[in-house]
Amino acid sequence: MGGRWTPLVVREFLRRGQATYSELSAALPALSDKVLSDRLAQLTSAGVIERHRTPGWPPRVRYILTSHGRALEPVIRSMWEWGTARRDALG
Repeated sequence: MGGRWTPLVVREFLRRGQATYSELSAALPALSDKVLSDRLAQLTSAGVIERHRTPGWPPRVRYILTSHGRALEPVIRSMWEWGTARRDALG
């Protein structure tokens, strides 16, 4: 689990608990569709989120944060605090 933007995607799941692709895309407009799709696949394979597809047309997919993913909260929070302090120190 790595790469640019991954912490921001995880942060969105920590805020929401679950989200659809379109909700994430709206919350993270700087990410291209390919990057967001890649990050979701990566986080799913790492067990951080689960992908749930609802039958029917159109197909509905919801991604849900797992307990394994929730355990990342202190790490993401520390990264956020470090970045904020650094930004403030640099002016």
